[in-house]
Amino acid sequence: MVSNSSRLSSVKLRCPAKINLYLAVGKSRSDGFHEISTVFQTIDFYDDLFVKHDTRKLYFKCNTSLRWDKENTLYKVIEQIESEIDRRIEIGLELKKRIPSGAGLGGGSSDAAALLKYLAGLFKIDEERVLRIASNVGSDVPFFLKGGTAIASGRGEILSFPGDVSGYSVELSFPGIEVSTPLAYEFIDEDNPELHLDCEMAEKYYLALKSHDIEAVRRMSYNTFEKSIFDRFPMIRDCHSMLSNKNGGAIKTMMTGSGSAIFSLFEGCKGRYSFVTSEELNEKWCSMV
Repeated sequence: MVSNSSRLSSVKLRCPAKINLYLAVGKSRSDGFHEISTVFQTIDFYDDLFVKHDTRKLYFKCNTSLRWDKENTLYKVIEQIESEIDRRIEIGLELKKRIPSGAGLGGGSSDAAALLKYLAGLFKIDEERVLRIASNVGSDVPFFLKGGTAIASGRGEILSFPGDVSGYSVELSFPGIEVSTPLAYEFIDEDNPELHLDCEMAEKYYLALKSHDIEAVRRMSYNTFEKSIFDRFPMIRDCHSMLSNKNGGAIKTMMTGSGSAIFSLFEGCKGRYSFVTSEELNEKWCSMV
């Protein structure tokens, strides 16, 4: 067992949301996953995870109805780390959720990445093993270990970080519906039996975003999931229409991930949530409380 009797402090881990500025999905692979090509971006909308060391047993608290079970990404991280170090972990986890679940904003993956980074430092786990654990926990978790702007392929775990983008912000709207990611993939398989993936488009989109070529960004912004989700969830389609009408000056209004959150993208600071770079995140992600 890992004793925490000498650790009387606690820390706060900041866990940012992400949006998919571009997301294209290809055919299902032999392992059951789909190939994707996407541009990830972290924004300054956070969950807060408090790690408490003044305890002699592992416990979990949350301000929502999130359960402590094998579907919980924090549970998965603890399970993986305990297996890696062959010891029990005795800490308290208190999660203040702001990022809604089932929204395509990556809240669960971000929470997991923050805890994984923290425990990897605590138990001196090397980067190679951390990346393996991250991929085991969830497809988006490796991205959140760094954050900022990234281009992802494979099932989302093959990452390149060509340089952070800044000078943009977003407005968010959540229609109050959770969308199951596996179900969303089933929908697009039904609707698009011949999915085609052009992996060069994500790079082109990134270059347009980086150079602030606004017309190109508007033209190339895309999410494969949108039509299938809008057809089956009128409330999400209506949320998109509402935000589009409200934010007529936006570069683009679209859905993130497999839904259900909708965002409007702005140049400058017109939106409530700004792009956050990897440097900014890594300066502020962990603090003593």
